Amino acid sequence: MSSSCGYAVLVPASKPPVAVLAVGFDPGVVAGATVETADDLLGALAQLAGGGVDVVLLALDTPDAPGVDAVRSIRERAPDVPVIGVLSADDADRDTQGADGTGAADRAGIAERAIDAGASDVVSAGSPELLARAVRYATSLRRLEDELERGRFVDDLTGLYTARGLEHLASHHLAFASRSKVPVTLVFVRLDTPDVIPDDDLDEDERRRVVTEAADVLRAVVRSSDVLARVGPSSFCVLLTGDASGADAVVLSRLVEAIAESNARSGRSSQLSVSVGAAAYDPDNPVSLEALIEEADRRTGTDVTGE
Repeated sequence: MSSSCGYAVLVPASKPPVAVLAVGFDPGVVAGATVETADDLLGALAQLAGGGVDVVLLALDTPDAPGVDAVRSIRERAPDVPVIGVLSADDADRDTQGADGTGAADRAGIAERAIDAGASDVVSAGSPELLARAVRYATSLRRLEDELERGRFVDDLTGLYTARGLEHLASHHLAFASRSKVPVTLVFVRLDTPDVIPDDDLDEDERRRVVTEAADVLRAVVRSSDVLARVGPSSFCVLLTGDASGADAVVLSRLVEAIAESNARSGRSSQLSVSVGAAAYDPDNPVSLEALIEEADRRTGTDVTGE
């Protein structure tokens, strides 16, 4: 296929090579990687069905680009393959207008929607260095997640990461945030339904059901790129990755709706209720994950019942 967007990709050599599928554009030769291309979403899904793809590079804003909706489609069909959104850029005027006339504000909106749809990152085609770093980061993170799965850092009851799993993944994300100077946010969620968790007369099956219900609600409201973990018998953490400015407010809004729906479906007299707090990680003033959790826990004051 042809492309007039001037995409250029240089990926440092890795062993084994990274298998890249570029959708909607042709990146050319990618050092240290094998590259396949797909003209459109249908072609991409067909290639993903055959397996062997480590990362998808997806054009978002060129005239014939699959766009943001394709992010969600790819994530649904291949949830284990990270998707990196790629925005076109005019080298002469990258900060004001893209090559196709798309303004900076429009590109920011596209990037936000792509992350919300499940993209692990969104980078500009005008910066081969950033694109290369995004590919390297996405593949290393995916491999780390696989190692965590194999290492039993997953909670048997909920299928979420444990506190130890969160610690391993967060160290990766926080180090990246410090290097890239992009803040991340940690949300602490405490299950505090008074007539469910502390009740000594409640049987174990009911306790487990409430915890799994809370986990399912949280899983439904966070993005696939975020890190969700069960860190205590009735507490959870969500590490909002990427540029997470304001993302905690979005999660809270979705959480209210999801809990209301869950309570309406449950058919039980008690209402699922949680308390929520958030703390931002400042790359210029780094703190440990433990300190971040303590700060978010200290700020838990928003009671969410869905009512």
